[in-house]
Amino acid sequence: MRGFCPDGYLPTPEAVARAAECWFPDQFAALKPVSDPQPQTRQNNSIDAAVRAFSQPQIPEAWRHAFEQIANQTVHRLRNLLHQGKLKAYYFGDDGCHSVPRDFWATAHADGVIESGTYCPFGKPTRWHESRPDFSSFVLQSELDELLSEQPARKRPFPKAKMPDLVAALRRLDDLPNREQQREALRKMPEFEPYHLTDDILREAEKQVPRQPGRKRLHPEQ
Repeated sequence: MRGFCPDGYLPTPEAVARAAECWFPDQFAALKPVSDPQPQTRQNNSIDAAVRAFSQPQIPEAWRHAFEQIANQTVHRLRNLLHQGKLKAYYFGDDGCHSVPRDFWATAHADGVIESGTYCPFGKPTRWHESRPDFSSFVLQSELDELLSEQPARKRPFPKAKMPDLVAALRRLDDLPNREQQREALRKMPEFEPYHLTDDILREAEKQVPRQPGRKRLHPEQ
């Protein structure tokens, strides 16, 4: 029965949402007001609800692009973990519970399975008149929680005393074409990697290093 989820399991689309919130906390939190305008009625961070919200015409294209980037990166990472056997996906047939073979995730047949939550153990139909059974795909919540808990140590708060160093480093990155690439480069620098560089901190540094006139900007606020 579609829509039914056994106790202790999560549909794979919901697993994507949970993993995204864990692996990309700042970006995911920034998108919540857009993807879920009424958090008090939200149900389990549904990624489908977020997709529907981002499909609305009033949502800025930059926000929609940001969501798609997070979702794509999360799905790719989950798929690698499934292929490596560090996480398992399951489906329920008439004869009980089965796990999806690890090797399946390295094939083209796996494209879209995690996002749709639908697994076809006998492959997708190759002819229009063919009918092959498909099943809802799940992960064990306990296995996912254990996997997500294996995160590196939380980064330290960024000290205000280092703001001049951050500004100086940003000036050296003027050759990069946009703010997004500059931010990525700053976060990877050994001197700043131990710190939690939030978007607000980076915006504060960027105010002191205005972009040259005529340079292409990725987002309107840059």
